Amino acid sequence: MSMLDDVRPGAPVSMPHGLLAPSDLAQCLCAFLWLLDWRGGPDDLLTALPHARPEIDVTDFRNTLAILGYPTQVEPLARGHLDARRLPAVLLAPGRAAAVLYCNEYGQLLRLDGSTGEVRQCGAADLHGTLLLLCDRLALPARQNWLASVIKRFRGHLPGLLGASGLMALAGLGVPAFTMVVFDTVIAGRSPDTLVMLTIGAAGAVLAEAAFRAMRQRALLSLGERLDRLVSGTVFSQLMSLPTALVERAGTAAQVSRLRDFAAIREFLTDSFAVAVLDLPFTLVVMALMLVLGGWIAIIPLGTALGLAMLYMISRAPLRDAISEAARAAQGREVLAVEALEAARTLKLASAQGRWIERYAAAAAASAAASARVGILSGAVTAASQALVTLSGLAAVVVGVLSVLAGSMTAGALIAGMMLIWRVLGPLQTGFMMLSRWEQTQASIRQVDSLMALETERPPPLEARMAPPEKGGIVFHRVTLRYLQQAEAVIVGASFAINPGEVVAVVGAEGSGKSSLLKLVAGLYQPQGGVVRIDGHDVRAFDPAVLRRNIGWVPQAPELLYGTVGQNLRLARPTASDEDLRVAAAEAGVLDAIEALPNGFHTRVGDNRSGRLPRSILLRIALAGALLRNAPILLLDEPVAGLDDACAEAFTRAIVARRGRCTVVMATHRPSHMRLADRVLRLRDGMVEEAAPHAAQAAARMPVFTQRTP
Repeated sequence: MSMLDDVRPGAPVSMPHGLLAPSDLAQCLCAFLWLLDWRGGPDDLLTALPHARPEIDVTDFRNTLAILGYPTQVEPLARGHLDARRLPAVLLAPGRAAAVLYCNEYGQLLRLDGSTGEVRQCGAADLHGTLLLLCDRLALPARQNWLASVIKRFRGHLPGLLGASGLMALAGLGVPAFTMVVFDTVIAGRSPDTLVMLTIGAAGAVLAEAAFRAMRQRALLSLGERLDRLVSGTVFSQLMSLPTALVERAGTAAQVSRLRDFAAIREFLTDSFAVAVLDLPFTLVVMALMLVLGGWIAIIPLGTALGLAMLYMISRAPLRDAISEAARAAQGREVLAVEALEAARTLKLASAQGRWIERYAAAAAASAAASARVGILSGAVTAASQALVTLSGLAAVVVGVLSVLAGSMTAGALIAGMMLIWRVLGPLQTGFMMLSRWEQTQASIRQVDSLMALETERPPPLEARMAPPEKGGIVFHRVTLRYLQQAEAVIVGASFAINPGEVVAVVGAEGSGKSSLLKLVAGLYQPQGGVVRIDGHDVRAFDPAVLRRNIGWVPQAPELLYGTVGQNLRLARPTASDEDLRVAAAEAGVLDAIEALPNGFHTRVGDNRSGRLPRSILLRIALAGALLRNAPILLLDEPVAGLDDACAEAFTRAIVARRGRCTVVMATHRPSHMRLADRVLRLRDGMVEEAAPHAAQAAARMPVFTQRTP
C-alpha cells in the first residue's frame, strides 16, 4: 500500500530537497503534518526545523511540531490499550523505526513505517512502546507561569534521580559502618581476620557511590541540555516574534540580557541546587540513623539547619538590594558598550571616542563598585555559614566525647557519627549558599515569564488566517501612527488606494514617515487608528510570516548575515535553485559583481565582512533577494539615495520589468524614479496627499531646512 493513499486525496507534506537527511522521523514528520491538515509550506517547515542539523532526534521532532502549533506529550503504550480517538500519533518502539498510527475513513487502524513509507493495517494488541500524542489545547498552562510549566514536563525523571540519590546515600553509609565495626569489633576484639572482608565491602560501597554519583550527574547534564535546547530556542523565538516597534524601543543589550537570564536559571536548576534538593530527603534519613547511633548528637545538625535559616532571613534583604543594584549597573554598562560599538564609525568621525571612553569608564566603575558590594555581603554570609558549620562539627565532637565517657556511645560509633555529621553538614551548607542566589534566580524567572507573556506577531496556534495576498492592491483608510502613545503622530488620518500593478512613489522630507508607511504595509508597525488593507483584507488578518513572504523589501541600509551570498539570497526563498539565484542576480544587475567575488555565490560574507562590500553591491544583492521572492508587492525604501547612476539604473530596470506584474511602492527623492511612477504620494506634516509627478520632482530638488524626526 502506498503512503497514505487511502486516507484522503492530496499529496503529503514534502520535505524540501536537501533540508534534512532521510530518516524515519523525517518521513513521520511529513506524514504527521499532512494527517493534521497542516496548511504551511516548505518555508514554514524550514523556519521550524533546527538550524544546520542534518538529522533530527525525538526532541527536535517535538520542538518542530510545537513551533508549528502542535505541542505533544509522551505517554507509554501497553499492548491492547490504544485509544483510537486520540490518533494520529507517532509510535516509538524499542529497536524499530518510528511509525505513524492513524485511522482511515473506515475506522481501520493503520501503521505507517517511517523507514520504508509502507502503510499496513494492524491491531492494537500488536503495538507497544511510547506514543507522541497531541496535547489537549484546553489544558495548556497559562503564559504567566510559562517556565514552571515547562519544568513540570521533566517531572517524570524525578523518580529516577531520587532513586540514584537514595542508592548513593545508602552506599555512602558503607565507610562509616566500616569504621565503626573496625574500631568496636576488630580493634577492641583483636580479630583481624574479618578486616579483609570489611575492607572489600567498604571499597565496593565507595565504588558504588561513585558510580551512582556519576549516573546522577550524567542525568542532570542531559536534562540541562534538553532544557537548554527547549527553552532557549523558544525564548529566542519569542524575542524574534515580538512586534517590531516593541523590539526597536528596547536596546540590543536589554534583549540579550533576557537570554542571559535563562542561562542563569538553567545553571541554578541543574547545578548545586538540584544536587542539594535531591540529597535533602536522604539527609533526613542519615540524621535519623545518627539518632540511633549517637543519641543527642543528631540534634546538632538540626540546630545547624535552624542557624542557617536565621542567617538566610537576616541576609536576604541586603543581598537582594545589592544584587538588584549590581544588575542595574551592569545592564547600564552593557547598554553603553553596545551603543558605542554600534555607532563606532560615527564616534570616530566626530572625534568623540574620548568622551565615550570616559562615560564607559564611569559606568564600569559604578558596576564594579556595585559588584564589590555584592561580593562583600556574599563573602560575609559565606564566612558566617562556614563558621557555623565548623562550630557545629566541634560541638558534635564535644557531645560525642562526653557520650563516650558516659558509656552511652562507643568510640567507633563516635567516629562513624562524625563522618555522618559531615555528610549532613555539607549538603546543608550547599543548600544555604544556593538559597542566597534564589532572589536573583526569582528575578530572572519573572523576566522570562514576563517575556513569554508578551503578545507577539505570531497568530495563536491553529488559528485560521487569510490566504496570502496575490494581487497586491493596497488601501489605507484613516490610518494614524504614533511611535509612542504620548508622541506626536507621524501619520495622521491617511486615506489612499493603490491599485494592483501600479508603481507609486512616496516623497517627503527626511523623517516625515516614508519608511514608516512602508512598514505599515508590511505589517511591521500596527496603526493606532484606521486600517491597512491588502487585497481587501486587513493586514492583521494575515499570518505576519506568510504576509512578508509575499512582499519583496529593499531597505535603506541592507545587511548580510554571516554565511555565503547564496545563503543570504535564499533567506528570501529557501527552495530557490542555483539557476534561480543567477536569474534574480542578473535582473538586479549584480550577477557580474557576485561572480567577481573570490568564490562567487559561495563567498562568505557577514561577521563584519559585508561591510567591505560597496553599498551599491549590497543594495543590488538585497534587490536580487526581493526579486527572487517574486511577490505581488515590492517595497523600496530609498535604496539608491546618494549612490551612483549605475546602481540607480539597476533599480530602474527592475521597476520597469515589474510594472504591471506587481505593485511597487518606493520611498524616494530621486527624480528619475519619480518619472517612473504612475502616481506620487507626498508626506507632509503627517498628512498624505496626492501630488503631480512634476511638482514632486521639483519639491525633491529643493533643499529642506526643517526636518521632523521621529
